[in-house]
Amino acid sequence: MTAMRGKIVLIGGGSPYFETVIGELALQPELAGWSVVLYDVNPKSMRLIRRIGGRILEMTGAKLKLSMTTDTARAFDGADFAISSIGVHGPDARWHMRDCEVCVDFGIVHTTGDTTGPAGLSQGLRIIPIYMKIARAMEKHCPDAILLQHSNPMNPICRAITKHTRINVLGYCHAVKQDIDWMGEVLGIDRDELDVTIAGPNHMCWLLDVRHKGRDVYPELKRRILRGKPQDRHTFIREALGLLDLVAIGADRHAIEFFPHARCCTDEKNLPYNFVGRAISIREGRVARARRGEPTEVQLKAAGRRKIPRPRRSPEAMGAQIRAMAFGPPIIHYVNTTNRGAVPNLPDWANIECKAIVGSGGARPAFAGELPPQAARWSMAQVQAQELMVEAAVEGCRRKALMALACDPMMLNFDEVEPLFDAIVAAQGPRLARFRKKGPSPRRKGRN
Repeated sequence: MTAMRGKIVLIGGGSPYFETVIGELALQPELAGWSVVLYDVNPKSMRLIRRIGGRILEMTGAKLKLSMTTDTARAFDGADFAISSIGVHGPDARWHMRDCEVCVDFGIVHTTGDTTGPAGLSQGLRIIPIYMKIARAMEKHCPDAILLQHSNPMNPICRAITKHTRINVLGYCHAVKQDIDWMGEVLGIDRDELDVTIAGPNHMCWLLDVRHKGRDVYPELKRRILRGKPQDRHTFIREALGLLDLVAIGADRHAIEFFPHARCCTDEKNLPYNFVGRAISIREGRVARARRGEPTEVQLKAAGRRKIPRPRRSPEAMGAQIRAMAFGPPIIHYVNTTNRGAVPNLPDWANIECKAIVGSGGARPAFAGELPPQAARWSMAQVQAQELMVEAAVEGCRRKALMALACDPMMLNFDEVEPLFDAIVAAQGPRLARFRKKGPSPRRKGRN
């Protein structure tokens, strides 16, 4: 890896997230002289981010070289790092909304729908092949580069890349950092003073240990959560703690979808835990944007009509990650990576979220210990269902896709699996055409 002059590719360069990333990179003086290349299939959105990035570099005085391209070879050639932020929600999230609407027809109300459940499977089947193309391009043009990816479903994407290519990939999510902030508030302790050990599938990992200056404060955390008033984002987490004696990480709207409890309601309205159905939130957002008819925040910033805040470190801390991997010293961070014995009662090959040492060569997971049985039961089921999703997506295999859905905790009986899957395939049209059933579709058996 080049020490003095490096190259970072921002995949999905039209994503607003890259305003944050460019700002974080600009805060790292060691990266002076490095090239930062925006890469996207949509040059229009990418030009907006490039203008914003230019304003950030001017504001900070950072000596980064910012450019953009739609050419794959030009983007990846000789890169040291790639940071990805791509999605398959579609224009104005309409593809994601269609998945969620179809699920409602079958009595399944998604609160997020991007990691697990039928909508999560649909997203995985659509986005994993895109990431496989990215990884293959990296194998050709920058085989030693490290990919720092932010898309969902997080673990299946990382697992597919690790299993089927030689690319070193790490997954980043802000959920753990957000929950550490929450723990600090509950305990009345500065979040930066907490030493937290978590492990398990992304968006549903488990708090295994939390210490303050060497003192075990987990019992006190549990006592305060259970005796305090239910809090938005952590009401279901509180109920699960009362039964399982463990704090699930990921907040309510993510965590609930990993359990059959997500089927406690079949109507988009009057949801428990102050939830809003995902399809409703997308529809309401689209209506509000259309009613305003105003330029977006990104457009205003790109045009210089809206102030850009000074860069600061985000929960994913991309600037700090790349500095640690390129120059050292290593840092401790929560990443999604291959287990490699960190959790002995999950497969070594499983991609999980855990504490890791991030430095030269990527990340080394820190030993977390075995998951308690009540956590291992749910986590192992998710790991194996995700493995079926990976194989279905890579192979284009309908049979394995049906198996993955049959193993999903939201599915209450096998009769609903194939009709629901075929309804999602039909709703996605050409994006899931390879999973269509040959011959006539079976009759739907109705709502359960």
